[in-house]
Amino acid sequence: MKRATLLVMFWLVTVPALFWLAIVAIAARPSKTSSVGLPRCFQDNELNESLDTLKLQPGLEVGRVSQSLLTKAKRAPSCRTQLVQTLIRDMEQAENTTNHSENYHLWENGASLLAELKATEALDLLIANIDLNDGFPSSLDDFPALVAILRIGVPAIPKLQTVLSNDPAPHRRRFAALCIAYTGGSQALSALTSALPGETDPCVKNFLRISVQAFDNKEKPNHISSELNGKWLSAFYCR
Repeated sequence: MKRATLLVMFWLVTVPALFWLAIVAIAARPSKTSSVGLPRCFQDNELNESLDTLKLQPGLEVGRVSQSLLTKAKRAPSCRTQLVQTLIRDMEQAENTTNHSENYHLWENGASLLAELKATEALDLLIANIDLNDGFPSSLDDFPALVAILRIGVPAIPKLQTVLSNDPAPHRRRFAALCIAYTGGSQALSALTSALPGETDPCVKNFLRISVQAFDNKEKPNHISSELNGKWLSAFYCR
């Protein structure tokens, strides 16, 4: 009788303990499926080395690095986010550097990548630097943030409208109007029309007025007509 009782007690204590230990062991075992399907975006220090290359004047090496970054960023949303956030951080920090050439080339190459990725999360940074240039601009292509905003297009209009309404610098309002008008569409026309009555700067006001006129386009409504394109650009340069 005592032996039977001891055996029962042994099973009541030992079996649950073994079962619990088995559960702990399984839980502690590395999961074989946790990393399946999750791509490794960038190797260690790869982004830092790539950003150093983006500080160079555009050329074959910059093109190769840019294409590699884009290819890896498109593997998964997390890869895209990692690249975009890194670009935003470094481009923002570049404003405080004393090497103007490296600063400008990083913006030139970085803004192009952000535009290619349609990085709307970078719009605040791009618009804040809409007038950034190389110091000797000869065309609108020398304004990298401006070019990127133009390529992003419609999603930028609400933020550009805020600049057009509130920015104290007339030239920045004129840049914002240019981006809105270039993008086109009914939303753009509404933004330009609503800004016109309250604009106080003669150049900006004239540019807004001609932009609205140029939207009277039978071939492509609410977009700058080819017939008025020259007049529109002259108005932008306040000629």
